[in-house]
Amino acid sequence: MGEHISIARAARLLGLGRRELCERLRRAGIDGFEGAVELDAVKRISPKMALDAHLVGERVRLIRQSARRRQAVAPPRKKEAELQDELDRLHNQWLAERKRAQEYHVLFDHLIDELGRWQNAKDPDRAKFALEFSQWLCKAFD
Repeated sequence: MGEHISIARAARLLGLGRRELCERLRRAGIDGFEGAVELDAVKRISPKMALDAHLVGERVRLIRQSARRRQAVAPPRKKEAELQDELDRLHNQWLAERKRAQEYHVLFDHLIDELGRWQNAKDPDRAKFALEFSQWLCKAFD
């Protein structure tokens, strides 16, 4: 038996109404108990939650990795002007990458929201596809 989360909290984390999340859970055949549901079950139907959990783990990994590198032998010192040039170049590169990442994040959020609407579709084929695709996305980020 895995970790449980309240349905209300899961709905807030996903930016959904409680009723909509309950409907998605019902369509996916996921039962709750006393207003709570298994966290892994919610992740299976919601790529957004799986993605956020994945990003937290990735941040921790990167912090640990960079901390180990800092303990290595220091390279020869550069002059202040060289350091400033390198810093400016890296900052501009980071700004461009950040903008691109934000655009992808917005696109992915729209995709996830649309999948959520499809999971509640009256057409059973569309709802089934949306559920299966959501589960596939969640596995891709594990």
